[in-house]
Amino acid sequence: MSLLTGVYGLFVREMLKWFRQKIHIIFAFIVPIVWLILFGKSFNISYLLEAPVGVPEPIREAVQQAIQLMILRIFGTLDYFNFFAVGMLNAFALFTSMWSGMSLVFDRRLGYLERMLAAPIPRASIYMAKVLASVAKGLLQFTVMLILVFILGLSLKPGINPLDILAVYLVMLALMLALSAVFTATAVKITSHDAVISISNLVNLPLIFTSNAIFPVEQMPAWLKSIAAVNPLTHSISLSRYLLLGIGKPSAMTLHSSYLLIFTVGCVALGSYLASKYL
Repeated sequence: MSLLTGVYGLFVREMLKWFRQKIHIIFAFIVPIVWLILFGKSFNISYLLEAPVGVPEPIREAVQQAIQLMILRIFGTLDYFNFFAVGMLNAFALFTSMWSGMSLVFDRRLGYLERMLAAPIPRASIYMAKVLASVAKGLLQFTVMLILVFILGLSLKPGINPLDILAVYLVMLALMLALSAVFTATAVKITSHDAVISISNLVNLPLIFTSNAIFPVEQMPAWLKSIAAVNPLTHSISLSRYLLLGIGKPSAMTLHSSYLLIFTVGCVALGSYLASKYL
């Protein structure tokens, strides 16, 4: 059986299994909704920083204008929710990708992995199908979340066009492909789902808080800026904000695109090597 045939068959199996787990799909969207609504809307700096009431109106207007200029200078937008929402759309890609190896662990524990290894298909197709299924799930989740942030009030940049939206999907595709390749490869030799959960929790929040998902890199201390510079989320978020909101310098997008491309190729190559060696 050819590699593509094996990948297609196992990919369909993964997607059908996912669609049949209705409760899993529901919870896959509940967590992002909680982040966007409860955190994104309640912790909106644009509303927290307002001019005091009870002062003369000219002074209040001057103070309010100064606050808006400060928010615009720091976040690149007058509404912090725009800044936060696009950052969290990329973070949700991390949430989805980090569980990509869980399916492999359960297949091993339930005996399905042994059957697949004994089947007349290339072993690489098992790994590739798991990664592609994780990416497909992530893109579906991203689409729903993108519609949700529009409903919640995301303001796109003037003159945005379909090519910008397509480019955002390519950015998300690259990020999800890289992360899914790594997390799936780490689960190749793991027999306990507790270990997968521990690894995911270990890298989850550190990757988010060392990126520019919540605050700009420029506002970070020097040591944290160095970490953010090598964090793939930083580069994907910067590209997404530029494409959707117009935030960022056009000259910096080449660097972000190059880094994300190299990171994706490296992660896929590393994951494929580990999977071929240990699967």
